[in-house]
Amino acid sequence: MDYFPVREPIGVFTIKEMVERSARLYGDRTALKIKRNNNYVVYTYRELLENVKKVAKALQSYGVKKGTKIAIIGENRPEWAISYLGVQYTAGICVPLDPHLKEGELKHIISDSGARGVISSGKYIDIILEATAGLGLKFIVSMDQGREGVIGWDEFLTKGEKFKKYKEISPELDDLAVLIYTSGTTGSSKGVMLSHRNIMSNVNSLYQTIVITEEDSVISILPLHHTFEATAGFLVPLTNGATIVYSPGLKSRDIIDTMKENNITMMLGVPLLFEKIVEGLIRKVESAGFLKKIFFKSSMGLTKLSKGLGKHLFKSVREALGMKHIKYVISGGAGLPEWVSDFMERLGIPILQGYGLTEASPVVTVNPPQNPKNASIGIPIPDVEVKIDNPNEEGVGELLVRGPNVMMGYYKKPDETKKVLKNGWLYTGDLAKIDKDGYIYIKGRKKSVIVTHAGKNVYPEEVESKLSESPYIKEVLVVGRVNPDTKREEVYAIIHPDYERIEEDFKEVDENKIIEILKKEVKEYCSQLADYKRVKKFEIREEEFPKTTTKKIKRYLFQKKPVEV
Repeated sequence: MDYFPVREPIGVFTIKEMVERSARLYGDRTALKIKRNNNYVVYTYRELLENVKKVAKALQSYGVKKGTKIAIIGENRPEWAISYLGVQYTAGICVPLDPHLKEGELKHIISDSGARGVISSGKYIDIILEATAGLGLKFIVSMDQGREGVIGWDEFLTKGEKFKKYKEISPELDDLAVLIYTSGTTGSSKGVMLSHRNIMSNVNSLYQTIVITEEDSVISILPLHHTFEATAGFLVPLTNGATIVYSPGLKSRDIIDTMKENNITMMLGVPLLFEKIVEGLIRKVESAGFLKKIFFKSSMGLTKLSKGLGKHLFKSVREALGMKHIKYVISGGAGLPEWVSDFMERLGIPILQGYGLTEASPVVTVNPPQNPKNASIGIPIPDVEVKIDNPNEEGVGELLVRGPNVMMGYYKKPDETKKVLKNGWLYTGDLAKIDKDGYIYIKGRKKSVIVTHAGKNVYPEEVESKLSESPYIKEVLVVGRVNPDTKREEVYAIIHPDYERIEEDFKEVDENKIIEILKKEVKEYCSQLADYKRVKKFEIREEEFPKTTTKKIKRYLFQKKPVEV
């Protein structure tokens, strides 16, 4: 099989060297764009490097040295990108924060990582001020306007411009570049340590896998704190001299307009995004007139016979979606339903499913554009090896990964690191099999982690820990369960109530009253978690859970009808 590589490697260099290289090669070409007040704000590659240097100098003026950790939080925008690169330019360590996290979760990450400063968009300044109270940070910078205790963006850049004692420091390839936390505030929280070599070797592998050039425009939709977007949707385009365009909002109209106005050629997304696109099209067809409906369905039938027909038959549909110039859309973060990829391919939209995990910087496999099998996660990218550990009679076993992209380890968690890094191999916890052509198929998860449809990881133990704080919940088990209506995995709780406590505190207790009490408790305690971690439905268990000899609850799925929260 000779699908990869499609072009020669460019080599592995630090993120700082990448920014300098791209400024040298693509100087006056557009690097970053965003629409503000009906006009586009544009940064060329030369201007990008200039602003990155200003941030680096400003950071150094606050005492940032090699190895200093700086947290970044905000929506996708040029200032986020410039801040990230500025931290790397000082040989510092970037700690990306998920904007959906609550105050306690943010406080834990900032404290545990040892971050000495935070750069935040104005939208999140209030929660950052609350989360960092008492932590003794050196500074808090707003990507927008300043205020008491917060330095504004323009002032920050000016400070960097005027700083005369700047000393240029270059990171080494094996220096820690990014510390990204995979979960929240409990014991399941892990900081993944990624070096410059880890990240940029992944960029080099992707350079050899899918051709992106300075003629391409990439829309940035997935949150930049997500490693998939940070590597594949940010660093890869910049390495190739492409233009990154940030949508001013995440409403479908904003995204479509951005794609149309900028002749977008590539986009990354999670399956949920592409499902929404397909479902929206199906709804429009169903509401269309009889003749239009017949034409659409007959045309879709014809594309079964030849994929190439879709490019001609559905040109107007692609134009309406802003996908007139699309070369590829790439799906990652969760499993892509085959009906979605099939529908998009028949429309003439090439969609490629890949696979990765934060611990692998993150990309491990992708479907080759020359011959995709989108029921699979594709084949390993260059320089990355995979194998199936202890396969069963059907060839299914745990997927192991080895390569320069595999993380340094979990921050301050050597025991957790040893569990997943063995003899150079990363144990992913995912069950998979490989077909005769080398394509890999994910069959399930060995670990208890729940992956939402948007590609978010939810650790049951974290949710259980929070719900167990309720005085009316004696035992709780959190599991992932597929909603029969939506076919999506959701966060479910199975609750054994503290009946005695309930009877003590409430009068005239019956089944409806218990449900009412538990609904309130679940809502209250889940409100302290990010939205995607919250329990969607629960069911009540009358007896205590069956346990192992070590008194751990056995994680069975129960069949009672869940109660919506």
